[in-house]
Amino acid sequence: MSHFTTAGKRYREGTSYDSFGSLDVGVPPAPAMPTTVEQTAPATLPDAPGTRQFLFWDTGRRVTNKRHVRWTFSHANEWTNWNAVAWYGVPPSDPDGGGPPIISLDAYWVGAGTLDPTPVDGPQSSFVNGPGAADIAWPAAGNDHQVRTEWGPATIHALAHLRRSAGDPELDFSSLTQLVFGGDNSGVFDENDDGITSGTIVGIAETTSPELTVAQGSGAVVLAGYVQPAPVRIDFLGSLLDLLAEADLATLLKDRGDPSPDDIVRLKLIAETLELVRGERPTADAFDGLVAAAKKMSSAELKRTITQTRATLRRGEASLKSMEAIAAKSKTGAKR
Repeated sequence: MSHFTTAGKRYREGTSYDSFGSLDVGVPPAPAMPTTVEQTAPATLPDAPGTRQFLFWDTGRRVTNKRHVRWTFSHANEWTNWNAVAWYGVPPSDPDGGGPPIISLDAYWVGAGTLDPTPVDGPQSSFVNGPGAADIAWPAAGNDHQVRTEWGPATIHALAHLRRSAGDPELDFSSLTQLVFGGDNSGVFDENDDGITSGTIVGIAETTSPELTVAQGSGAVVLAGYVQPAPVRIDFLGSLLDLLAEADLATLLKDRGDPSPDDIVRLKLIAETLELVRGERPTADAFDGLVAAAKKMSSAELKRTITQTRATLRRGEASLKSMEAIAAKSKTGAKR
C-alpha cells in the first residue's frame, strides 16, 4: 500500500502548519481502480503576528497557484510515498504601490524546496533601462531576483538549467508561474502518476513556456519551477538481444577480430538462453544456423567446428545435470 500525504508549510522557512488539515491516504497498487484525492488549500492560515496567504501547491510533480488540486493515482505500484505541499507566504505590506513596479522572481525545486540562485537568464531576457546610469531594470538595485518595469515592459526568460549547489544534480526547467496571494480560486488543477516507471517520483519538465512578459509599470511575483531529470532506464537485456539477433554475426564482429564458427554458435546460444529467461520464444535456432553456416565452411573450419560444438554440447550436458540436481533438491525440501 502506497501513501499520499499533504502538508501546509511557510515559504521560505519550510516549517509546517499544524492547522492545515494534512492528509495521509493509502493508495492501493494496480490493478485496483484509480484512487482520486482532492484538497482545497485554505486561502489564509493564522501566523503570529498576523496571517499568511496561500501562494502555490507543489503537487509532487508540478507547481500551480490554484488552491484546489485533484490527484488521480493509477500506478501506485511504481511509487511508495508521494508528498504534496501547499506553501504560504507573507503578503506585501503595501500591495497598492508606493514604490517602483517590481517583478520578484524566485526559484523552486519541485518535490524538494527552495532554490537560492536566480532563475533569470539575463542574455535571453529583454529589459528597458531608465535614462540615468543607475536606472538599471535588471538586476534592480543589484538584486538579480528583481526586475523593474517603470521604464518599459520586461520579458523574463528562465534559465534552462539550475543547480542549488555543487553537490546537487543539475535541474531542468519546468514552469514559470505568476503567483497570487490567496491563490487562484477558479477551477481545479489535475495531477496524476502517469509515466512513472523508475520507482522515483520526479517533476515534469517544460510544462509552461520559459518566457513571461510583464507590462510597463506592472509588478508580479513569479516562481520558476525546476525538476530533477527522470532516471534513464536502459534495457540492457533487450539491447543485447537485439545485437545478438543480427543475422550476420560474422559481419557484426568483423572489426573485433575474425570470429570462428564456434564464436557464432556460442553467441546464438546466449541469445536463445536470454530469450528463454525472459519467457520469450527464441527468434532463431542456434544449431540450424550453425548447420547453414557449415555448408560454407572449408574442411578445416568444419572439422574445428565439429570439435568445438561437441565440447559445447558436453558443457551443456554438465549444466543440465547440475540444474536437475538443484531441482531434485528443491523438490525434496518442499516435501519436508
